[in-house]
Amino acid sequence: MNINCDMMNSRNIRLKKIVKMSRVKKGDKVLDLGCKDNELKKFLPEVDYIGVDIDGKPDIKYNLEMGLPKEILNKKFDVIIMGEFLEHIENFKTLLLQCKKCLKENGRIIVSTPFPYRFQISGDPTHIHFFTKMSMRNLAKICGLKITKMKGSFIYIPIFKVIIPSDQIIYTNNVIYVIEK
Repeated sequence: MNINCDMMNSRNIRLKKIVKMSRVKKGDKVLDLGCKDNELKKFLPEVDYIGVDIDGKPDIKYNLEMGLPKEILNKKFDVIIMGEFLEHIENFKTLLLQCKKCLKENGRIIVSTPFPYRFQISGDPTHIHFFTKMSMRNLAKICGLKITKMKGSFIYIPIFKVIIPSDQIIYTNNVIYVIEK
């Protein structure tokens, strides 16, 4: 199925896939890190949602490079989501360890990152790290976590300016990881 390429369609495809992979259900406590304007919230069922970011209109405005905000550290969440965020910060290991402490039993961390080998016309200078499947597995292992599921979000074909939803990883624009204790 071809979809006209625009940022909103590609973002919506990724957000819907993140929600599906997270297995969020009504009443869950959800923490969305790097949420910008809480866009993910519109795709979630009725949940207890907190969005944190330094930009946009989050519930809590905070620089996550400093770790989790104090008001979050003592809370427990069913799902913690980091959509297209981890590649922007230096402090990703400390942040992931703090997220692990904030997970409820059987909780999940959902991380979406750009596929590091995809064709790019111009690089994004705000991406200071790139995560391969192996480096994400190693990061999870170092933090005492494991990747239990991994899928691609969509394939972007710049010549034709189309986006094709995809679960494949090899040519995808973004990889979504489900990480658990």
